[in-house]
Amino acid sequence: MNDDVMRLPDLVKECASYYEIDDQEAAHILYELIKKLSLEYSVRQGKVALPNHIFWVGRVDGPRQSIRAYKLFFEGLIGYLDLLSDPLSIAGKHTINSFCENDSSPKDIPVNLIYLSRISLGEWALNAGIEPPTYILHGSAAKRTKKNEKEPTLKENELATISRITNGLFDLIKAVAKAHSEVPLSKLEKDRAREIKRSLSLINNPPRDNFDRYSAVLLLAKDANVEMRCDPKTLRKYMRPKTNDKE
Repeated sequence: MNDDVMRLPDLVKECASYYEIDDQEAAHILYELIKKLSLEYSVRQGKVALPNHIFWVGRVDGPRQSIRAYKLFFEGLIGYLDLLSDPLSIAGKHTINSFCENDSSPKDIPVNLIYLSRISLGEWALNAGIEPPTYILHGSAAKRTKKNEKEPTLKENELATISRITNGLFDLIKAVAKAHSEVPLSKLEKDRAREIKRSLSLINNPPRDNFDRYSAVLLLAKDANVEMRCDPKTLRKYMRPKTNDKE
């Protein structure tokens, strides 16, 4: 393996290492890139299959293409990255659906057998007029240069994380307000309001001194059906407690 050809799961891990973030945030960055590519190539141009010189099914012993001809699709790749980026998901998805041209049937391919060319992926994005993440363009070698440079402003991925958290909190405020409003609610909304109030009660009256407020906020967001694509560790980083608050 090298800095160009790699397994699909390693792309997520290398991206996370490059930006010094967790795998879920890296998966979200890649998810957004593939979604943009899907809009251009699949929706606008009608190309639902991924180019096999960029993504392909390899072999157990390495990245050589399988002796059987497979087609991978945007839908499977997007679904895999979306699941990886969800901090509340406890189910692991270790396969991506493909189409085997040899016997004209769908096949579930383990993600460790799916390979890609990072350089070709970057070129593919640029050809579509899409600016890919720096890691996709330059690889991990650029990380050494980046570490030697002073960065007086927040990095792009940090701004994206803060944006997701603040947007999620804003939506959460609206959901909490609705749960306490006098406006008639449907049965589904009443059930959701009940769950929201239960989670709020835990936050307002923590059951113990070392209560994990960050996990509680994410649980509240889940009850309110609000997307906050981060985990408790990331939330803790950007929502540090006041000095007189207990953890």
